[in-house]
Amino acid sequence: MGKEKGFGALILILAFLVLIYYTWGLVILQNPWFGPAATSWAYGLFPPGILRDIFVPDWRFLVMLPIWLAVVLIAVIGMWIGWTMVTTPAPEPLEDFDFEEEKKPEAKPEEKKPESKAPQKGKS
Repeated sequence: MGKEKGFGALILILAFLVLIYYTWGLVILQNPWFGPAATSWAYGLFPPGILRDIFVPDWRFLVMLPIWLAVVLIAVIGMWIGWTMVTTPAPEPLEDFDFEEEKKPEAKPEEKKPESKAPQKGKS
């Protein structure tokens, strides 16, 4: 059970970080009231370079990233389905199987009771 809990914790932490990153990049930095102040604060905090590009992202990047990830995910699923179809051997034909034997259960001969046409006594 420890492995599943570890994966669950990792997914929880990554989802929380994505939530914070998108809130920072799309809600706080793009807000007309306090976005310019937050942007100038982040520019002063991070020197020019990769850190500034990561922590002060362009809003277009934040919109394009989930679209790109969705396209990649759909393509990977399609590739997986195709790979599975290519590498899975064909099923055995059912021609060798005798369906007639399975359909016909061995039935016991029915015993017929003689029918009497005489009226039974005691019944009216």
